[in-house]
Amino acid sequence: MSISASLLISQSGLRATELRAGLVSSNIANAQTEGYVRRGVEQVSVGAGGAGRTVDVDVVRRVDERLIGMSRSAKSDVAFHETRTDLLDSYLTGLGEPNDELSPAARLSTFTSGLDLLMNNPADASVQRDVLNRADGLVRSLNDASINLERVSAATRSDTSTRIEQVNQSLQTLARLNAQITPGSSIGSSPDIMDQVGLELSRLSEHMDITARYDSTGRVKVQTGEGTELLVQTEAVEISFVGLTIMAGDIDITPARNGARGFSSGAIAGNLALLSEDLPQMQRQLDEMASALIQSFEGADTSLNGGPGLFTDGGNPFNAGNLDGMAERLAINTAVRPEEGGALWRLRDGMGATVQGPAGDGAQIDAFIRALDEPFAVAAETGLGSPQRLSDYAASMVGDQQKVGVRARADAEQATVSLRAFESARGEIEGVNVDQELQKLLEIEQAYSANAKVLASLSSMVDDLLAAF
Repeated sequence: MSISASLLISQSGLRATELRAGLVSSNIANAQTEGYVRRGVEQVSVGAGGAGRTVDVDVVRRVDERLIGMSRSAKSDVAFHETRTDLLDSYLTGLGEPNDELSPAARLSTFTSGLDLLMNNPADASVQRDVLNRADGLVRSLNDASINLERVSAATRSDTSTRIEQVNQSLQTLARLNAQITPGSSIGSSPDIMDQVGLELSRLSEHMDITARYDSTGRVKVQTGEGTELLVQTEAVEISFVGLTIMAGDIDITPARNGARGFSSGAIAGNLALLSEDLPQMQRQLDEMASALIQSFEGADTSLNGGPGLFTDGGNPFNAGNLDGMAERLAINTAVRPEEGGALWRLRDGMGATVQGPAGDGAQIDAFIRALDEPFAVAAETGLGSPQRLSDYAASMVGDQQKVGVRARADAEQATVSLRAFESARGEIEGVNVDQELQKLLEIEQAYSANAKVLASLSSMVDDLLAAF
C-alpha cells in the first residue's frame, strides 16, 4: 500500500473518530433533554481510488418506530381515561357515595325519616320545621348536583376547544419541520429536526390517536387512527369543533360517530364521550329523580286542585314536556314557608289546604310516606332499570354515577401500566446511559491515538524520503 493511500485511510479514521466524539458529547449533554434520541454511528469503508479503503460513518438515531407507535397509542389511551377522571372528579366528590351525608340518596333517607317523626307528632311546629329543613336539604342536593354537572360540561367544552387549538398548532409545527427537510436528503441527515418531529407527534397523540409515516427523506405524514389525513408534506389540515362535531377540513372525524373517519382515543375523544354520553345520562338521572319527587307528592296530595305539590318545578306543577334541567329547577312550594306567606301546617294538611285540619290527623302525612315507597316507572334513558322505589332509585343513581369515575380511574391505571412498559423499552433504545457514553469516549480516545501514531509514522517516513533526495 502506498504512503498516500495510508495517509487517506488514517485521515478518514481521524475524521470518523472526531465525529464519534462529537456525537457522544452531544448524547451526554442532552441526556435529560425532552425528546432527544440517542445518536450513534454506523461505520463503513469506502473505496479510495483503488489504492485502499477509507473509513466513513453515518449518523443514526436509535429508534424503533413500531415501539414508538405502540407507545403513542398507549399514551392516547391514558389520556382518554384520565381526562374523564379529572373532569368528573369534582362533581363526583360533591355528589358523594350513596351513604354519604350530603348525597341525594342520604338526603332522601333523612327526609323520609323526618316524615316518620311528623307522623307521630302531626301538630308539632318544631317537627314541621324540621321536615321543611330536611326537604330543603334534599332539594339543594339535587340543585347542586345539576349545577355542578353543568360546570363539568362547560369545562369539558372549554378543554376540548383548547386541545383542538393545540392540535392545530402541533400540525402547523410539523408542517414547518417538514419544510426544513430538503427533498433528496436522507432521514439520518436531520437528527435534530427528527427529534422535534418525534416530540410534536408525542404531544399530538395525547389529544388524539394518530398514525405517522415517514417518506425516504424523513418528512412525516400524519393521519387520524381511522385514516383521515391531517398532514401531507407541508400542508396541515385545519381542525374545528362546533357543537359535538369535530371536522378535519370538510371531513367529519367525530369520535364514535357512524360514518366518521376519526379517532377513538386521546383526551379529545374522552371529552366527547363525556359530552355525548356520560354527562347527558347523569343529567337525565338527576332530572328523573326530581320528576319522581314532584309527581309522587302531587299524586299523594288530596288537597290539590291542579296546583303544585310540596316539590315543584320552579314553583310550578309537573310538566312532562319540560324535563330537561328539572333537577336544577326543583324547589319547595312556598305554601309551606311562613316567611313567604305560607304555613308549616300544610305539611300535615296538604299544599292546597286553605284552613288547618285536625291537629292529630296524620292521614295526609301517611299518604306522602306511602308515595315515597311506591315503585315508579323509570325512564329507559337513565339506564337504571324499572320500576323502582325512590329510595332505591336514589341509591342506584348515585352508585351508577360513581362507577363511571371508578371505571375511568381503573382504565387509566391499566393503560398507564402499558404506557410505562413501552416507555421503559423505548428508554433502553433511545435513552442516554451516561456511563456507557463515557466508556465510549475512552474507546474513541484510544482509536484517535492509534490513528495519530500512524500519521506520525507516515510523516516521519515522508521526511526520511525527502531527506534522502
